[in-house]
Amino acid sequence: MQKFTLSVFINRSQQDVFDFLSDPVNLPKWDSDFESAEWISSDAPGIGSIYRASGKRLGSEKDGIFEIIQWDHPNRYGYKAKERMFLFERAEIAITLKPKDNGTEATFENQFEIIGRLKFTEGFVASMGKKRIEGNLNAAKRLLEAG
Repeated sequence: MQKFTLSVFINRSQQDVFDFLSDPVNLPKWDSDFESAEWISSDAPGIGSIYRASGKRLGSEKDGIFEIIQWDHPNRYGYKAKERMFLFERAEIAITLKPKDNGTEATFENQFEIIGRLKFTEGFVASMGKKRIEGNLNAAKRLLEAG
């Protein structure tokens, strides 16, 4: 299993950052892997809520189903892939938000496991993923700060 953590300062309120990042409808706006996303659950978002996201990775198209596994509004939320997706046997992400200097420090924690025979690539995939996610977080920062 591989883990990594990234942080970015966003010059917006913690509430604004949480509302934007935790809504899957916004995912295609800031995450380069996704072209669309929508809630499947009809209830208010919280632990157990489900959403679908569609996108491309490594040249293949894939729908993913994700479940909210942490929901502490507006401090932290986390989600996991409900099924194998792309190269990942398992993937969980948590985003923690803390007030800082009239803005918000957003910390992104990612842990994943690559499918069986490709486990030897986990270090490489982590390195590439970290760069991709850093770019995505900076895209979210630009969008949020632009209003």
